[in-house]
Amino acid sequence: MKQLQTTDHYKVVEVEFAAGHSMPRHVATSDAFLIVESGKALLIFEKDTVELSGGSTQPIPAHEEHMLKIIDDFKGYIVMGNESKINFSKAVQQVSN
Repeated sequence: MKQLQTTDHYKVVEVEFAAGHSMPRHVATSDAFLIVESGKALLIFEKDTVELSGGSTQPIPAHEEHMLKIIDDFKGYIVMGNESKINFSKAVQQVSN
């Protein structure tokens, strides 16, 4: 993940993953929008799964746990509040510590 732009209110973060990878379960501290430039992925929430592909835009509510599973090489952008943070699930943090 790479932060591209920041204003007083928003930031834009680029996400890029190869097929077969995933972004582990996490939450954002503000509402966010995922804009897909290319590739294909599954955005997996607790009770729903959304298939994303180039040109897709998906809102992600604040504090709703989700993960991103990459099907085809993926590039997209996350627009979120300037002060927002991404917090990975405790199970993921325990594994990585």
